[in-house]
Amino acid sequence: MLIERLAQMYVHWGSPGKTGEPTERKRDQAVAAVHQFLDVIESTAEDRKALFTQSQQSRRKATKLAYLLLAGETEPTAIHDTFLRSGLLSEGQRSNKPEVLLWFAGTEAIARGIHPYIAFLIMSSYFGLETAETEFRWLQERAGASGVKLEEYIVPGDLTDSIEEALKEPARLQRTIRIAGMPLSASAFAGCSVYYIEKILALVGPIGALILTQMIQSARTNLVSDEIGTAQQAFLDLFTQEETESTTSEKEAGAAEEAFFEEPKLPDPELIHTTTSLVMEADAKILKATLSSMSNGEITLLLRCLDAIAHERLLNLISPGRQKRVLAVIQKTENATSEQMLRDAQLFAQKLLAAYAPKNLKPGETLGIPEKLRGLISYLLSRE
Repeated sequence: MLIERLAQMYVHWGSPGKTGEPTERKRDQAVAAVHQFLDVIESTAEDRKALFTQSQQSRRKATKLAYLLLAGETEPTAIHDTFLRSGLLSEGQRSNKPEVLLWFAGTEAIARGIHPYIAFLIMSSYFGLETAETEFRWLQERAGASGVKLEEYIVPGDLTDSIEEALKEPARLQRTIRIAGMPLSASAFAGCSVYYIEKILALVGPIGALILTQMIQSARTNLVSDEIGTAQQAFLDLFTQEETESTTSEKEAGAAEEAFFEEPKLPDPELIHTTTSLVMEADAKILKATLSSMSNGEITLLLRCLDAIAHERLLNLISPGRQKRVLAVIQKTENATSEQMLRDAQLFAQKLLAAYAPKNLKPGETLGIPEKLRGLISYLLSRE
């Protein structure tokens, strides 16, 4: 995802080498501002309106604009347009362009619900590989010095008893973490021994380990043992489902003639990619309204059609109480065929389309849906 976001920035705006290299002093000042940005974003996670004060205290125009847009919960597409109209990217501002671009990238990432650590790395990477590596080491040291050190805390349950066996199949465990998403995985692992958590962290890479550790600590602080137990059962069900699907696939390969008449059990990668793109591109307010019109069961079914990055954005748009109810439904959900997943994704697309339609839509008036989003919805609804 980090490489993808940087590639998009280069395509739209050009690489730093084409926009004017900053001096060492400017780079150091910009990096210090990004450090402060990470602190502020984390401290205002529950109340983005507090960023209005931070905007007033900022002297740099790009920084002030970034805080102001996030305080107003501006949509990602509107952030792009606002930076364009601000004049900060005009020819006369060529020397400041790299700094403005990194603030645009970070602001848009946070608005899309991307984790602050990832947004920080996207911003610091715009100064090149050397700075990116230096800042990643700084992020690791910061995480280590922040006091987020996991202590022994065990919630008895099936996952606690099964985690040692699960670690013997690392690839399968990695797939389950990806499907479950970071919030659910962290809630489940919160009740496991530190010994096993450290082994799990080694599976998700250095950046994933930082994020997962933070989320596990948060889950231990905010969830009671029954809620952690519910998350454990939901995660274990997904892990078992992975085994069931793998076994089914092997049987089908050994009996091709019989399998020809059966519905496919494995998820459709193209469907998952399309539905994930739909969730990530949708306007946050419209998406939140769409989720409000869906039952807990429908949201659970939708989660099966999404990659982990979309899980995080979707769950962040519903209340903590509803998140718990959705997790409770997950463990009761049976395996789905590709046909069922397609119907679930199409139901979501229909509800999203309805949410974009104004109540007083006049005859002949078109819906204000971005072209890319319109294309994704049309493609999804046309599939059979």
